[in-house]
Amino acid sequence: MKVRHIVSASLALVLGWSGTAFAQTEMDALRYSRLGITGSARIQGIGGAQTALGADISTLSANPAGLGMFRRSEVSITPGFGSIGTTSIANRFTTSDEKNTVSIPHAGIVFSSRKGDNEEGDWRGASFGLSISRLNNYNNQINYRNTVRPPADPNANYHNTIVDYFAELANNRTLFGGETLDESLYENSNQSYEGLAYRTYLIDVFEDELGEYAAPLMISKDVDVKQREEIISRGSQSQFDIGVGTSYKDKLYLGASIGIVTVNFSQNRRFYETGYYVESYDENGQPLGQGNYSLTLNDEFTTQGTGINLKVGAIFRPVDAVRLGATIQTPTAYTFIDSYWSSLSATHYDGGVEEEATTPGEYNYALTTPFRATGGIAFFFNKVGFVTADIEYVNYANARFNSTSGESASVFAATNSNIQRNFKSGVNYKLGAEARYQVFRFRAGYNSSADPYTANTSNESRISTYTLGTGIRLQNFYIDAAYLNSSTTNFYSPYVFSDGTGPVVENQERMNNVVFTVGYNF
Repeated sequence: MKVRHIVSASLALVLGWSGTAFAQTEMDALRYSRLGITGSARIQGIGGAQTALGADISTLSANPAGLGMFRRSEVSITPGFGSIGTTSIANRFTTSDEKNTVSIPHAGIVFSSRKGDNEEGDWRGASFGLSISRLNNYNNQINYRNTVRPPADPNANYHNTIVDYFAELANNRTLFGGETLDESLYENSNQSYEGLAYRTYLIDVFEDELGEYAAPLMISKDVDVKQREEIISRGSQSQFDIGVGTSYKDKLYLGASIGIVTVNFSQNRRFYETGYYVESYDENGQPLGQGNYSLTLNDEFTTQGTGINLKVGAIFRPVDAVRLGATIQTPTAYTFIDSYWSSLSATHYDGGVEEEATTPGEYNYALTTPFRATGGIAFFFNKVGFVTADIEYVNYANARFNSTSGESASVFAATNSNIQRNFKSGVNYKLGAEARYQVFRFRAGYNSSADPYTANTSNESRISTYTLGTGIRLQNFYIDAAYLNSSTTNFYSPYVFSDGTGPVVENQERMNNVVFTVGYNF
């Protein structure tokens, strides 16, 4: 398979190495735009399909019009247990890893003020609600091994190792005020990967008739280079909603809610490379130094963000057996502060060890994630149960970065251009059903999150989730449980050369979640 653009489309949304040590990328925008299944165990058990359903605390974050269907006040909490497993395949190597988590993905309370059935008035009452929902779980762990092989022709002009990548980054640097490449790398060595490589003697600056150029200080054309990477991600994206809903003649339900989103995300990546190299040759073509080399590149990244959005929705019940729902959510406006630090350690053939680190830094910026629109329908079969379906539209190409520190808009021009080029609009589908027998409930659902990448023609990055659920409903108390199984396949590259080549790792991801909801009506 030929992959035109390598990106990481993951349940945990793993980042690739940036062209510079600290730049925001299109993957940052996608991480906060692509949302998981959230809500109570009842809603998760039916695949998250709830736009037309109503009367569940989860409607605060989906369609606040559902608040208008509450006849009594209600409070609930939803703890959950999850595992994310990844099988990584690079060349002939297969590596598996798994991460387990415990969390409270949802909790909420609704206060209902409802007119009695004998009271007059077209407006039948209103409900006010508060809830907190986990939109994304970023906890994940990935390990892979890879072998970078030299070309068949040992004299070919090629590049494949991360040291070659460092040299290309150096050659692509913009020089200012007549400075030389050597001066630029030395004076900015604590701000970029290529600067670290220069200071640890992995690359150097040479000169020929065309001028200065950077190149690796080793030639490794006849021996495979071994690579390994560990990526540990932690954190979550959560939303606090406050909303109101009302009922008109018990036919039309209207609602609105304000969502305040918080993001906490951290990632630690360690990349290892080991090979055999020839340092240089004398005038007779004999090596001046040769032997094994190894390097470790460590990258630590933490971000915290806050965003706000508005949701408005409606549910129409033309007859008792049918409900139609629609909701729109404005773009979410975020502000972020990133903290970052990188280090590079190189061991040379003579046993010498060189270590350098970047200066720890922080950067503030803004991000706007896309508008969302959802429609739904539900069919009820008396007291036997119901089936419901949702369709959601979101254009991932509409995410935009902006500066918050008075910098020119051109600072994010390249990143925003990449977002438009690499992402596309998507339609997400949700389908669920519930069967009722006395106080018992049995549920099943399916959720399909569309592949957001323009480069993928076979939807390999679509996230498919199958769900099952059950529950018991009493007069003032209920308990529900749900099981969710999600899977996706994505392609990840630790570094990409300017011609689009680079190592490719296939990640087959699977996520299993079990959630429970305990609720009380009052």
